[in-house]
Amino acid sequence: MKYIKEYGILLLKFLGFLVGGSIVASVLYYFLVSSKVVRILSIAYLLLVFFVFGFLAGKKTEAKGFMAGLKTGGLFVLVLFLLNIIFTVFQFRVGSLLYYLILLATSVLGAMLGINTKKE
Repeated sequence: MKYIKEYGILLLKFLGFLVGGSIVASVLYYFLVSSKVVRILSIAYLLLVFFVFGFLAGKKTEAKGFMAGLKTGGLFVLVLFLLNIIFTVFQFRVGSLLYYLILLATSVLGAMLGINTKKE
């Protein structure tokens, strides 16, 4: 039960950051910023969110930071994948798979750095 509550709160925070980033991207697009620039900023924002959440997960874990990053990143990638299936026409592409793997690797890297900066 402890893990369900912990990961549920983490998932709600992630969804909040996802919605917030989407609103900012929409506002930027509305004010005639190039769609290419908005797309790059959105990807950079999502990478930063994955890194920060992985870092925080690494700070909380006792050992094996990469596992904490895999759990957190895996949960977030699963949510993004399900949202992609729900809101768009699903087409499997190698680029999408690579994108999700990069997001997962960013979370793992953040968790590994988080566990190494933890005070003992």
